[in-house]
Amino acid sequence: MKIISGTTEFAIPENTVVSIGKFDGVHKGHTYIVKRMRDYIRRGYKLCILTFDIPPASLGFGSDKGVLYTNAEKRKVFSELDVDYYIEFPFYEKTASITAHQFIEDYIVDRMNAKAVVVGEDCTFGQGAAGNAQLLRDFGPIYDYEVEIIKKIKDGKKEISSTYIKELLEAGKLKKVNDISFRPYFVQGRFRRDPVAVGTNIWYYVLDIPEEKVMPLEGVYYSKAIYEDESYDAMTNVRLDNRTLETYIYGGVRGIQRGEVAITLLEWKREEIKFYKTADLNKKIKEDIFEGQKWHKENAVRFDK
Repeated sequence: MKIISGTTEFAIPENTVVSIGKFDGVHKGHTYIVKRMRDYIRRGYKLCILTFDIPPASLGFGSDKGVLYTNAEKRKVFSELDVDYYIEFPFYEKTASITAHQFIEDYIVDRMNAKAVVVGEDCTFGQGAAGNAQLLRDFGPIYDYEVEIIKKIKDGKKEISSTYIKELLEAGKLKKVNDISFRPYFVQGRFRRDPVAVGTNIWYYVLDIPEEKVMPLEGVYYSKAIYEDESYDAMTNVRLDNRTLETYIYGGVRGIQRGEVAITLLEWKREEIKFYKTADLNKKIKEDIFEGQKWHKENAVRFDK
């Protein structure tokens, strides 16, 4: 996947099928868009995603607070989706003032070389969010590109969206979040250098959660640690007070504190408990580890991604 970031001066030489949007959370609606885009590969088109380097809400466009994925995490997911071109469009006052017509002509047509555009029905772009899916369709014959508009996918009566996922996440409904997302909720980064010891032969790694990222419900989760493309069963405690993930990996992993890691939360286990005696804390941690190993063994097939 070729990443284009930090510039509006780019040019894609190949014919493309394009989609534009925030793509936060990369849920079933987003993956269906990518699936429809793949139908154009047989024509020789390359898959091109355009998103933004900061959330439009950061400049007062929209009401979303916090993101499900950081830029690095979103890149990782779209790489897994085998996108050819991934554009992080710079979003600031000047680019936010580009008219919808100008955006279509200068970027979708000229710079992205679009021969087809696949977008959700709620797609917006351009100054004042004046551009939408219908405008893309109206200009299709003029600029010689096809347009496919994808309707919202629902979870029961609720439309699947990043806002809906955030609500589920903050309510601790992680199983539902993971069911409607391309991959389970995860945090990518590097552990603080040294693990923290808790009693005899029990120690965990600490990963800071980026400030812009939406936090899940506080408590203990069954989890996995992904390191150098290998997956390791773990237990993770989410702490809201200092925005950290405290992760115990069964058996440990040599060298993991020195590299990039992704902690994936699979299912909520219990709420946070405050202990006043170290002996009580150690006893509970050992219980969690025993129950966690049993849970991972019983649920191994469900979380093989």
